[in-house]
Amino acid sequence: MEKSSGEKESICEGEESKVKDKTLYGNVFHRNVCWQRSYQRPEGEELIMALYGSLRNGLYNSRRFDLQNRSEFLGTTTVKGYALYSLGPYPGIYPSEGSCVIAEVRRFSGKQQLEIAKSIDYMELFGGYHREYVDLEIGDQKFRGFIYVYDEKPESERIEHGDWARYLKEKEQYE
Repeated sequence: MEKSSGEKESICEGEESKVKDKTLYGNVFHRNVCWQRSYQRPEGEELIMALYGSLRNGLYNSRRFDLQNRSEFLGTTTVKGYALYSLGPYPGIYPSEGSCVIAEVRRFSGKQQLEIAKSIDYMELFGGYHREYVDLEIGDQKFRGFIYVYDEKPESERIEHGDWARYLKEKEQYE
């Protein structure tokens, strides 16, 4: 929306209060305010995440957070309804019918593991992503977890096969 003075107004989804969008800080300011208002720590004693990018085993953020030792690997799955895009050094997904993404499913439980999950959550939510809860299947097991979805549809290269690790190997950039 635009006011007569030329200032834009944005409304956080689900919020009635308006946030002024200053041209200089635009999306960053809007995202930060929406993130703070929409952030709710998932309840429970465990979190299940579907990780499709740099948090996958062997990649940069997985090593940085030491996920092999600080979370439980449940398996790899295909998450339908999302397309994978290259955003340069990391990927983003966005809803897309008929597409799928390869993701590792990890469980975080206990105080120390939940602190790692909270750090990942902060990094993703502040970095332009939001959580979407999805149904996950690994063999006969079914889980309810969340995946991080990019806030805006990327205008970058779409990775048709949906596998970030494979994409990096093909580009000879596997970490």
